[in-house]
Amino acid sequence: MQNKTFYFEWEGGPAIIRPSDPGFVEGLYLSSKTNKWIPANVLQYGDFYDNGDLMSKGEFDKKFGGIGKKLPKIPG
Repeated sequence: MQNKTFYFEWEGGPAIIRPSDPGFVEGLYLSSKTNKWIPANVLQYGDFYDNGDLMSKGEFDKKFGGIGKKLPKIPG
């Protein structure tokens, strides 16, 4: 996978897949109940693509307000 972040609308909310350790990625989605980023499991990564909508960063920011702005910062 490339060294870039992928942005999604998934189950009506924001989700991302981003690089983590070298050669690895992590997926996160925003909980509508707690407004905190939740680590996704491997099956959810695929579901982001299968049942979510892949978006550009600009589309994502326009729809959800941007990470660290309207959306909470991602931990770590």
